[in-house]
Amino acid sequence: MTIAEMPAISKTDARIERRLCELATCDPASMWRAQDELSSAIAEAGMHFEGRAYPVCLRPFAIDSGLANHLGVTAEAVIELLDVVAELYCRDEKIQNMFPFYKHLRHWITNIPKYRPIARICRLDGLFGSDGHYKIIETNTEAPGGVIQNGLAANIWSRIANPLTPGLSLDVSKQPFAKDPSCFVQELMSAYYSATGSRLRTAAVVNFRGRYMNEVDLIVNGLRDAGSKAETFDASAMKRTRRGLIGPDGDLIELVYNKLDPRDLVATSDLSDYLDACAAQEVVSINPWISQWILADKAILAVLSDDQFSSNFNAKQIELIARHIPWTRLVGEGVTTDPERRRIELIGYIRKNKANLVLKPSNATRGEHVLVGRLTSSEMWEEHIDRAARNPYVVQQYVAPGEVTALHLPNRSIKKMACGIDCYVFGGRLAGFQSRASLDPVMNVGRSGILLPVAIE
Repeated sequence: MTIAEMPAISKTDARIERRLCELATCDPASMWRAQDELSSAIAEAGMHFEGRAYPVCLRPFAIDSGLANHLGVTAEAVIELLDVVAELYCRDEKIQNMFPFYKHLRHWITNIPKYRPIARICRLDGLFGSDGHYKIIETNTEAPGGVIQNGLAANIWSRIANPLTPGLSLDVSKQPFAKDPSCFVQELMSAYYSATGSRLRTAAVVNFRGRYMNEVDLIVNGLRDAGSKAETFDASAMKRTRRGLIGPDGDLIELVYNKLDPRDLVATSDLSDYLDACAAQEVVSINPWISQWILADKAILAVLSDDQFSSNFNAKQIELIARHIPWTRLVGEGVTTDPERRRIELIGYIRKNKANLVLKPSNATRGEHVLVGRLTSSEMWEEHIDRAARNPYVVQQYVAPGEVTALHLPNRSIKKMACGIDCYVFGGRLAGFQSRASLDPVMNVGRSGILLPVAIE
């Protein structure tokens, strides 16, 4: 089987779907009892989504080992590619100009660490294109959700009696973060050792104004269990001293994990101590500012997919980009090339090709203001083209999501939903998968989406 022929959905997954539809008709009570047992076990383990139930579905997404290996190889190669782009950003003014929102932050961004990969913790979000190739539509190199919870959830799911999977051989333990719940914390420890040659003694999970607290307790407790002193601090409470970065208790901090929305830091004037210390590498920062701001911005996919930058990549990298990065452009007046490499005037092309395009703010999260052309009225599309031309937006080739029938937890019903599969990469190596499903074509747990445990047959 060639890569282009690899199915997104396995025969086993199709069998699970048929079984779900049968139970939904003949014995829905047994199915929902098992779902409630799973949901209770998830809650008892301390998992949540911003104080709400962590929406893990009883129905898994099953993939075969060949596809799992292919996704891992692809994800790891893309992380290496992001290192190349980070270095290009630091020296190429044309590429810097594709990220105008961060122009005043370059003195923090361009002081990049020597260790590789730069994005030590990352989640690549993807869908399967019509050509059969896995397409990465977002990079999530800042502080992606699910780094601990999804591995724990898969592990708990595997222990629940499941009426959807009798007689099936499904394994979650082939994913490192499901096999070993300490996988994420061990990567933080390893990242510190790689940067310093020393064992980590003190760490902080850095938040800002109490937002994005999911998994924070799990991370802090995991670091403590590994023998490090760890706390949660607000970024504004950090102080830069001659000794290094200190927290409000006055103790020196050796590593910080940024669990925050980096956009919130851009316009805040009282964070210079923290920003300066991280940029100067007086503390090991996971992930560094170039990863938080530039590599996480959707315009990074425009850098990768635009022919004008292809001379910066070798033949293997160009092939990787062609297969796995969808056509993406920063929205603005001017001439570029379309997905078939024909010269076009971009704004006119966006107007004429609504059905095949998606408009996205380049640095928004959780699907904010994403517009799928084929699901949008012509009037709204025109309005967003004007907005996109005045603000940092990207236009991207539409990649249709897969479809899956699953238990929609918010309203306790069986629904056919859009779905995709995402790859977690820790320290340049695949850590595991997540599959999101949603009634909304813009899939996000924050928009009533659900999570399907990924199991490998």
